[in-house]
Amino acid sequence: MAPDPLSIKRQLAGPGLLMGVGPIMTRISINFPSVRDDFLHIYKDYPFYEGPQIIDYYLNVYAKNLYRRYLRPQVTINTLMNDDFVPLPQSMGLLSVEMGMNWQVAFGCKTHVLFHSGVVEKNGIGVIIPAISGSGKSTLSAGLAYDGWRFFSDEFGMLDAQTGDLYPYPRPVSLKNDSIAVMKAWVGNDEPFSREFEGTPKGTICYLRPPVSSLEKMHEPVKPRVVIHPIYSPNAKSDIKPLTETMAFFRLVRSSANYGDIGAPAFRALAKIAKECVSFEITYSSLEEAIRLVNKIIDENVE
Repeated sequence: MAPDPLSIKRQLAGPGLLMGVGPIMTRISINFPSVRDDFLHIYKDYPFYEGPQIIDYYLNVYAKNLYRRYLRPQVTINTLMNDDFVPLPQSMGLLSVEMGMNWQVAFGCKTHVLFHSGVVEKNGIGVIIPAISGSGKSTLSAGLAYDGWRFFSDEFGMLDAQTGDLYPYPRPVSLKNDSIAVMKAWVGNDEPFSREFEGTPKGTICYLRPPVSSLEKMHEPVKPRVVIHPIYSPNAKSDIKPLTETMAFFRLVRSSANYGDIGAPAFRALAKIAKECVSFEITYSSLEEAIRLVNKIIDENVE
């Protein structure tokens, strides 16, 4: 049963609010009112719960002492996972929330094979978009999500090693620097965006809420059919390069956060994807061009 708005605020400020995102249930408590406001804005369409639930992770956002609570407010997080995060100013508290939730999944999830990737779906075609930071995967994943695709994630691809299904984990998209203006122009509405956080180690960061249609289907898996490795370069000529099965396999291994922890089932699952999915590397200089290349790959290679 979903709690009412007053109960949501009370739980978030006190014992913790239960939030489900795909297969993950997290209890979150936030001691700072301004950080709660940022959180409730960017997660406003997500499911919150009351009553008994199986909880995967706990996240507490708090101040270490009264000085850091009121005079020079500073946010600290506790994930109950022996972490030691650098505290951030209260004005950047939402970054701490997102950082903590990423940490919990990256280092705690052993039920799914994790890829550092975006994942989207359209017409039953699951697309994995693995890439290192700065390659444009978040912008591309978000652009596709606001162009008729179902958004699974811009950070974590979650694969069931036994069934071969990809599961959604549609957290807000983390946009950085120039990509913020690109996506605001693409979406055409500022409401789904968080405020912009300037002066972070990665520059300016802003979060984008996924479309409601993607959140409504966050428990519906899909089979992977295509793997696309994006390379953004502002002056590059657009290009599509097919990958061999061997290269596709090793790139998937490289992108996995827990391949070594899961072992043989992960090996078999990734080998199956490399064998059965078409894999490409794309180079592009704009979001419009990247989406055109993705659609071209789907049209020409997937029945």
